[in-house]
Amino acid sequence: MNFLPLNLILAAPIYLQAAYFASSLVIGVAGTNRKMGFWGYLFSSILLSPIIGLMLLLVSDKKK
Repeated sequence: MNFLPLNLILAAPIYLQAAYFASSLVIGVAGTNRKMGFWGYLFSSILLSPIIGLMLLLVSDKKK
């Protein structure tokens, strides 16, 4: 699974790691009232990237 950006982030300096995980956490909090919920957006933005997590958040529907 060398294609995931998580491998690159874990090899990066600590301030880049902190920014990556903080932005993933913000996306998770923003997705609390969406279809996938907090955990779905948090894990998708950690595993794929915060940019893709943000794209998923923007195209998803709100919970009913």
